[in-house]
Amino acid sequence: MTKVVFILGAAAAFACIAVSAPAQKLKKSAATAQPAKVVLKNHQDSVNYAIGMSMGRTLLQFKIKHVDEVLVGKGIGNMLSEKESNMLMTEGKAMELVQNYFMEMRNNEGAAALKEGNAFLENNRTKPGVVVLPSGLQYKIVAAGDINAKPTSQDTVVVHYRGTLIDGKEFDSSYKRKQPLTFPLNQVIKGWTEGVQLIGKGGRIILYIPSNLAYGERGAGKDIPGNAALIFEIELIDINPHS
Repeated sequence: MTKVVFILGAAAAFACIAVSAPAQKLKKSAATAQPAKVVLKNHQDSVNYAIGMSMGRTLLQFKIKHVDEVLVGKGIGNMLSEKESNMLMTEGKAMELVQNYFMEMRNNEGAAALKEGNAFLENNRTKPGVVVLPSGLQYKIVAAGDINAKPTSQDTVVVHYRGTLIDGKEFDSSYKRKQPLTFPLNQVIKGWTEGVQLIGKGGRIILYIPSNLAYGERGAGKDIPGNAALIFEIELIDINPHS
């Protein structure tokens, strides 16, 4: 079979990462009858059911709303039949609809994240100890560290850090991994490059980073959405000067 349901392919590709997605209940069509009890009689039954679970988890992973199980099932069945006469639209049209749906959803989420981030930063700039730079980066120095040992953008630094979204959700922490991170300061997001240079060795700083100085419209992975403003608490452990 050369033409496979593209959602099925996506499900297989994302099955391994979808396992960690939070459990949700798909919305059913009003016309959906109470399903008969399913019994897994053999290994092939189990494989088929597992494929369905993977597809469902993928829909949850991508936060697809208003899922109609009847229509989804019909689309899968018709596609697997490989008979164009059974299909209610062409495969090309289906691909176009799905791509446009994801693009619209991403644009809506990005616009909302940008609005929320801007509102947060506007309010945050008035808080005690917060300094706003011309670039839009905001910071608060917790401990200045050795003012005679500050890194340049060309140096390699060793840091401990914790990163959160503006709602407080943590997406990364070297403290939890119990392993500091070492990296050239000019090879990270702009907010880090600019912000870490503000403290000396042993210093601690909180960075409030607008999206254009972070990961922009694309976001990063499944935890950092597009246009998200970010907060980082950073401890500068050591500096390896550029030679």
